[in-house]
Amino acid sequence: MTRPNRFRCCLWTAAAMASLNSSSACAEPLTTPQPTTSETIGTVAQPRDMAADIDQAIEVLQGRQGGLTAARAAEIAAAGSFDSIAAEQRELAADSEVEAAKIRYTPKLNLSAGYTRLSSIDPPVVGTLVAAPGAVSDRPIGANQLLIAHSLSFPVLVNQTILRAQLVVPIVDYFVRFPQMLDAAKDGKSAAHLNVVAQRARISADAKIAYYSWSRAVLQHVTATQAYERAKTHFVDTQRLLEAGLATSADVRSVEAQVAQAELLETRAANVEAITLEQVRIQLRLPVDAKIEIGERVIDVPALPALMTLDVAWAEAQRSRPELLALAQNEQLLRHQADAASGAELPRVDAFGEILTANPNARYQPAVDAFKTTWALGVQASWSVNDFPANAAARRGLVAQANAVAAQSNAMKQALRAELVSSLRGVTQAHSTIAAAGRGVQAAEAAYRVRKDLYLAGRAKSVELTDSETELTRARIDYIDALIDARIATVRLEHALARDVK
Repeated sequence: MTRPNRFRCCLWTAAAMASLNSSSACAEPLTTPQPTTSETIGTVAQPRDMAADIDQAIEVLQGRQGGLTAARAAEIAAAGSFDSIAAEQRELAADSEVEAAKIRYTPKLNLSAGYTRLSSIDPPVVGTLVAAPGAVSDRPIGANQLLIAHSLSFPVLVNQTILRAQLVVPIVDYFVRFPQMLDAAKDGKSAAHLNVVAQRARISADAKIAYYSWSRAVLQHVTATQAYERAKTHFVDTQRLLEAGLATSADVRSVEAQVAQAELLETRAANVEAITLEQVRIQLRLPVDAKIEIGERVIDVPALPALMTLDVAWAEAQRSRPELLALAQNEQLLRHQADAASGAELPRVDAFGEILTANPNARYQPAVDAFKTTWALGVQASWSVNDFPANAAARRGLVAQANAVAAQSNAMKQALRAELVSSLRGVTQAHSTIAAAGRGVQAAEAAYRVRKDLYLAGRAKSVELTDSETELTRARIDYIDALIDARIATVRLEHALARDVK
């Protein structure tokens, strides 16, 4: 190397080291000040390590004392969700149906009381009675005995008071309707309870996924911010080198393009963080100004579920998913209701008993102005001809509804199988993605440190250092993606297998 070239190389190296002095002054990873460059050419301190800065910034943001965790987010979301409240109210309604079905077994007791004011009528006359005053019983009437004629009539009572108690026992219904109606009510209660469980599990899983998505956005945002601040610093440094004649305009434009890319990445990351934060607030019903911190160490490698075959997972899901069990209960409910409608097509046979207290009591003739009590027992058979086709049509409708629920259950099984395929694939991918992303980070960090050393030794340009920082940023974001995707895949698989059901 000639003397002028050696002098130019030393001057370029000194200027580059001086320009990096400004980036070493960034102590806070989240609020980096606007970059400045030093115009002094001489010995400068070692610049800060970008990988260490990102690690520090991420470490500060996660695992905060008193911060929000995925489990806590799931509890809050499930506790006050409107869908959960609606499902719980439907379960209470189903409980009432069971109680009503049990009460039907009790004989029907009818109590009635009434008062009637009747119009006056002429007393009914039944004939004339001839009597001999003073005559001796069982002896002939004398020839000179006086005879007197009396007109016989019934008294007319215009006030009537009735007290009635009637007990009816529907004999046929005990065998052909009430058992089916009780079974249907119990099936409805089971289905309603399973729907509550399913709603809570779904809401909890959605809350966990929203929490992890927000955590991802926070960490990626701080990583993108670090890269953006570094890119702006290198841009200023490159402009200084251009003024000193140690860089070309192409170098400046290349770094400027990287600054624009870093700004775009930071802007998108900020928007994603804002959107995911609002989604978490909505699901947890938190106020707009509520401060949320990451209380979980989300970038630690999670414990992934053991890999299993699709057939094993499918068998477990069919046994455990509350949505499928609820549909099966609903189908049984409709079929029991159809059986009850078939029982209604048969003639009714009722046993009854009645106690009547009335003034006057119609069974006493002639009428007596006094309360008299009588009773009656009997059996009555009845059949409404018009009810037969109506009940038959109702039965056919209930059977059709049961068949529709069965078809819905089959459709849900298909969707569940697809969900299992996706969830199992996500966990399988997480096993390999985390390792690959980790190797990518290690390689990017090693490349960055080598490029930084070359830059300080005057053997690499600022644009090359910026390229290595960009690759490190991309590797870091990919690693965060892999770790968060692994946690989300675990949540989805546990939900698909109903392992999150309490």
